[in-house]
Amino acid sequence: MSGSSPISSNVPSTPVSITMGSAFRRRYHPYMTKRQLATLNSLKKSSHLAVKENAARNSSCKFIQEVGKKLGFPQTTISTSQALYHRFYLYYSIRDYSPQDISVTCLFVASKIEETIKKLKDIFVAVHSVKYPDSKELDPENVSEERRRRIIGYEKLLLETLCFDFQFRHPYEYVAKFVKWIQAFQPLDGKRLARKAYSLAVDSYRTQLCVEYPAHTIAAGCIYLSSRLLKEEDKDFRGLTEEQPWDQLFLSRMEDIEDVCQQILDLYIMNNRGDVTLYTRMKIELNEQAHERGPDPDMDEITRQELKSRPSDWEFEGMSPLDVVNTNQHTVSYHFANSST
Repeated sequence: MSGSSPISSNVPSTPVSITMGSAFRRRYHPYMTKRQLATLNSLKKSSHLAVKENAARNSSCKFIQEVGKKLGFPQTTISTSQALYHRFYLYYSIRDYSPQDISVTCLFVASKIEETIKKLKDIFVAVHSVKYPDSKELDPENVSEERRRRIIGYEKLLLETLCFDFQFRHPYEYVAKFVKWIQAFQPLDGKRLARKAYSLAVDSYRTQLCVEYPAHTIAAGCIYLSSRLLKEEDKDFRGLTEEQPWDQLFLSRMEDIEDVCQQILDLYIMNNRGDVTLYTRMKIELNEQAHERGPDPDMDEITRQELKSRPSDWEFEGMSPLDVVNTNQHTVSYHFANSST
């Protein structure tokens, strides 16, 4: 977990957002396309910063997981905390807001959203215990008032970023329901498949999947990838059959299911977790499968461009960044008013 940034000791007097204007209102939508994610990264003006934010996202979500377990939070509360972290840094930068402070804020807010409330001082104690496992436990009375006020200030900013919409759905319930449903029409080692898919779903929150795809699509990807991984471990494992139209049964595009698999595999390869050679081979197989299937014949060109993967420093092709961000599918819509209104 990276330490506090040099400016993290003071809450900015004016929120430092990548999109500013004389006046705006926000409209909440839960998911966004790859084009929009690339646009938001481009607005931060630095490809080097994007690399740092990816590393911070990975370590911060691992940190949130450890602190959440220390506090006795259920996985839903921890995953809500991680989803809040991802959403906050879509619009704000680690240059201006310390990942550690925002992680604490997300845990605090998630405990309220999921009704597993903990006092802020208890979260500070757990954070200290995770950061310094060999040191003496932090006395809650030694937490400075300035530190507490800083987190409360970030809480308000986080709530504004959410547009005060607190509806979070996680893939865990869909993993259980999908596996139980599949067992009704084909032989399946359901318990093993569900356990593995659940584990992948937990790890998926170390990526931005939760702001890109709905929970049932993430669950579908986790089940699909789990079946492939378990078949590699045990040739007798009864997983998903190849002949079923899983995109229709999971109510998700096959391209999206495969992309969920690809992003989780990328996470494991980046962290050198498990059999990297196997994960790399599986990525190649998924690419070959998509190539053989070909493009979706029912997809229009505008949607195809929205879903197309782009580098973080891509050009806006003659459009203003604000025009690109404000598409119908975007999470926040900015409507600028005249300064006189």
